[in-house]
Amino acid sequence: MPLTAVATNSQHDSDTWIIGPISKPRLQWAATFNGRRHQCPHCSIALLTGERAGFCCGTAGKYLPHVPPLPQLPKEYEFFIRDPQISSKSRVLNLLFSFASMETSEEFPWMRHNKNIPSFFSIQARVYHRLRPKHRDSCVRWLLFDGFMDSSIPHANWASTVPPLWVTAMKQALLRINPFARSLQQLSSLSEEQCPDANIVLREGSALNEIAAIVNYENTSTAQVKPRQMVVVNRSGSESYIKTLSRLWEPLAYPLLFPHATLGWGLSSTRDDDGVVIDDDAENDVTSSQIWYYRIRLLCDKRFSIFGRLTNEYLVDIFTRSIESRLQYIRSNQDRVRARDAALMGAEVLPDIENVYLPASFIGSRRWASQQIADSLAIAAAYGPPTFWITMTCNPEWPEITSQLRNGQD
Repeated sequence: MPLTAVATNSQHDSDTWIIGPISKPRLQWAATFNGRRHQCPHCSIALLTGERAGFCCGTAGKYLPHVPPLPQLPKEYEFFIRDPQISSKSRVLNLLFSFASMETSEEFPWMRHNKNIPSFFSIQARVYHRLRPKHRDSCVRWLLFDGFMDSSIPHANWASTVPPLWVTAMKQALLRINPFARSLQQLSSLSEEQCPDANIVLREGSALNEIAAIVNYENTSTAQVKPRQMVVVNRSGSESYIKTLSRLWEPLAYPLLFPHATLGWGLSSTRDDDGVVIDDDAENDVTSSQIWYYRIRLLCDKRFSIFGRLTNEYLVDIFTRSIESRLQYIRSNQDRVRARDAALMGAEVLPDIENVYLPASFIGSRRWASQQIADSLAIAAAYGPPTFWITMTCNPEWPEITSQLRNGQD
């Protein structure tokens, strides 16, 4: 039984506290009151008892128009979408068809010591996505050079854990509706002797908010690549990096979630690695902030609860993407940060240093920790020492949680 502390007598020299039980909360999803279902009137998501509309899509649905709904999942998904194993195997299925691999600029710390994979570890490097047409486990290679043959499937060991019918269904869906997959198939059919310089150019910001994949039969120079374009694949098999703020990031890395190659959150303006605008094209930028964009996506579309394990990976990816963007911005604005520090210290300038210092606004930095300690000491000085150290817990067996799980999920 959960416990709570109740103060009963504050007149004594020391307060008397009685530990007693609390009543079991009665929480329901989408409860009906006076004939009305408890849900957001704007995005229609079910609300839990006590929740108010607004946290999901903004006050009066302010941010909902900025996040267009995703296209319906293709009919080929019917072969696996109701299978109890799809949640747990969704990461593997996506891995087989992912056009862009997630990589880091440095190896993971535990790999340097030949240790087993820990439950939690820090990534002490930059995270990025890359298209590798010649890598043996690349879906691009599988389609471009190996003809999508089952005998050449990437990640063969992992692929053996997925039902073959699922793989066939995914192949058929991508070749039917995914413009990048269709362009790869078209490029693979071209004669290398007749079209040695053929390549695929991906373009953002089409009218349908999806990737526009264009096959060029002649060589495309860097000067010819316009804003919101990227040459991703050519016959030579050269590798391409996807910029952190690119809207191509999600459709190339998560074809299971975005089979139509729907553009994700990002900035269409051409920018360098530090986020500095080179060629402004703000009309095609996503107008909502990253947090509101993903909040609406995750709450309003059922696919993210269906593909449970893949959604976990997706969340980690977009979170590290956000941190990476902030770190790039901080790195490129060190002069301004140091000028502000100099003003606070009463100095005209600070000596040049190679280190990059994180500001107090970056959670987890030393300056953030110092600020938290200073605030805590100031609060204690004003109000006295704290009475209780309160922790919040969550039981995964609570009915409010288990009632939302799909068949096969835990």
